[in-house]
Amino acid sequence: MSEKFDISNIAKLASISLSDDEKQKLSSDLSVILEHVQALSNLELDTNIEDVYIHPLEKELVLDEDIEKPSLTHDEALSNAPKASDGKFIVPPSLE
Repeated sequence: MSEKFDISNIAKLASISLSDDEKQKLSSDLSVILEHVQALSNLELDTNIEDVYIHPLEKELVLDEDIEKPSLTHDEALSNAPKASDGKFIVPPSLE
């Protein structure tokens, strides 16, 4: 691949410090990754296929129809909560 990159700048952007050995190894690894990405970019794919499968075995994706079913009322759902206030669930903070 002809594109050059500065592994020191990439490390700085990622806020990590690397030894010279780590820089050399990561530079080599990144080159391999970029070569693979370039190879994938060069593939000519037929995007006008009518039968597009997302399953590796080319099985048709079968989805169930959305059917409305009875569920808990707002008050019933809150009654199972460890803590609730003003009609809302109270949960511990995820960040301190």
